Amino acid sequence: MPLEESGKEEHTQGMEQDIATTPDLLAGERCSPRNQANSKARLATSSLFLVDGMTFGTWAALIPSFQQKFGLSTGQLSWVLLGLILGAMVSMPLTGQIIARRGSRFVAFPAALGFSVTLILLALAPSYAFLIGAATLFGALKGALDVSINAQAITVENTIGRPIMSSFQAFWSLGGLTAAFGLSMAMNHGFSPTLLMLLMAGLLFLLALSSFGRLLSDGVKPEEVSRGFSWPDSKLLRLGALAFLALFSEGVLLDWSAVYAHNVAGVSVMVAPLAFAAFALCMAGGRFSGDFLVARLGSIQTLRISGGLMALGIGIAAVLQSWPAVLAGFAIVGFGVANLVPILFGAAGRVHENGAGPGLATVTTLGYFGFLSGPPTIGALAAYAGFPLAFTTVVLFGIVIATLGASVVRPLLTSPRAA
Repeated sequence: MPLEESGKEEHTQGMEQDIATTPDLLAGERCSPRNQANSKARLATSSLFLVDGMTFGTWAALIPSFQQKFGLSTGQLSWVLLGLILGAMVSMPLTGQIIARRGSRFVAFPAALGFSVTLILLALAPSYAFLIGAATLFGALKGALDVSINAQAITVENTIGRPIMSSFQAFWSLGGLTAAFGLSMAMNHGFSPTLLMLLMAGLLFLLALSSFGRLLSDGVKPEEVSRGFSWPDSKLLRLGALAFLALFSEGVLLDWSAVYAHNVAGVSVMVAPLAFAAFALCMAGGRFSGDFLVARLGSIQTLRISGGLMALGIGIAAVLQSWPAVLAGFAIVGFGVANLVPILFGAAGRVHENGAGPGLATVTTLGYFGFLSGPPTIGALAAYAGFPLAFTTVVLFGIVIATLGASVVRPLLTSPRAA
């Protein structure tokens, strides 16, 4: 039997066994204190993914408004996005070190509060220079929140004992969708972007507060944490490279989809966020159905289809360039990128001999470097070659994932640690 089918069969049999034994466990364990704590932790973690998505979605949907407010060229806007990258690249390694010694819940809660509050600084930015500084802080807190909530998600998933990573990522996508759609509708009714950002900051701060005291301990033992540097092995680096390509593409669509619709398809600033909403809606739908799809098709086949959809969707938007084509193309890309992160992050947890943490830290850092470096890179390319040509980078990345991704992920899914 091929390795891919063997891995898929073992995964499916494991899920069937879980389903078969669940009824016997419900009567005695559903209301146990441990299960109640796990349920609260899952809900709290989902809430923080929602906060992360809605906060970033607010930023992404209103980027055209910042461009209009300060009269920024594409090149000038890229400097703002570069500030966001630098902040995140500094904070993510530091966050990883803190989590290794104090646990993810020590970081996740305060990072979520701070991340939502930075919307106030962005909304009230009086100058271009201040906007760059606020974006840098925004990126630093996003980096801290991204690493910590993904680490907490792994802890909750391991405690519950079944795959739920796709559902967490789905709440991130749902948050982005909700923010983009709501803000677009509100601006169409005359609300100013500044007022909307202030209202969202207050709402998201309260939502982050709801997770207080509900996250799980990672079981960290500081005395066992190595203080030396060790270079990641080749399996992690290859997996991290795939994560870089996947999240590079996701970041490009999140930051530039509304701008692309405005500049290329010619729609108004008020309508442009709907391009982001179409992408986020399909990405959320793909992630909510992700566990089912992987169980039916297998991780490898899902990976191949996802890469192909990425290439197809961007190709449609880049070649046809009309508003319907852009909307449809970005929707297809949303389905394409939906389950790449859950598959790749899940595989990362199977690589490292010391558990999921070290592998996840390496792959998420490389992935989020792609997520944050993608938008300014595409912005710089677009400044010289135009958005349609710049966006074809995502077509190439989709082809690489579809054709080469299987050879990277398959050995991890069929290794002894994956069993």
